[in-house]
Amino acid sequence: MTVYIYVPILSLLLFSFNTGGITAPFDGVTFEAYRQLLANESMLVAISRSLQLALVVTIITTSIGTAAALAYRYDFWGQRGLLYLIIFGIITPGITYGVGTLLLLTQVLNLNRGLWLAVPVHVVWTLPFAVIVLLAGFPPTLRQNEQAAHVMGADKLTTFRKVILPQILPTVLGAAVFAFTLSYNEVERGLLLVGQETTMPIEVFSVASADRATPELFALGSVTTLFSTILLGVAGWLVLRNVSE
Repeated sequence: MTVYIYVPILSLLLFSFNTGGITAPFDGVTFEAYRQLLANESMLVAISRSLQLALVVTIITTSIGTAAALAYRYDFWGQRGLLYLIIFGIITPGITYGVGTLLLLTQVLNLNRGLWLAVPVHVVWTLPFAVIVLLAGFPPTLRQNEQAAHVMGADKLTTFRKVILPQILPTVLGAAVFAFTLSYNEVERGLLLVGQETTMPIEVFSVASADRATPELFALGSVTTLFSTILLGVAGWLVLRNVSE
């Protein structure tokens, strides 16, 4: 199973440097694929759009997710139902949700398709993961520490700045990294909404479906895989570090 998962990734990385292109055998090392990637203006524009979209989605997701996770310090009516409603964003088929959102936003609300129309569907996709990470990473003594601060005379703002925020910040940053990575690589949910403003994953699919995979796609795949792996590693380290303290 491990071989089946990681060999394609390693092959992608290896052949992105292959002098003979993206087919065996491996003849030597070259950076031509990466030079082609940097010279592909349409791909670079698509990458820029993906980064912008992911950044906005990350800010919204982290803000809503943190507020929702903090609310779970206390018991309230509909607590379980709200969690199920949030997690429903994971199990809903991406393309189905994308089509439904397209009909609602463009046919009912008469909005024009564009990059920012994909923001809400990306948030629906990233929010459940962020909330799960936050709930798992928050210290179990968070509520008790907050109550102790109130007993000692601290107001709500001071308690949040001096007691709550320092304890949850690593987990919040970890959830933000997860949200950024998920949004940056998402294609199904925003495919029909972005119109002509294609993002990086959509651009890759359009190139690969029109022709065979090109060396620059191997280079992009290698960079994206490495970038995502580093971000997820940092996110995991932040969450685990907060849990162990």
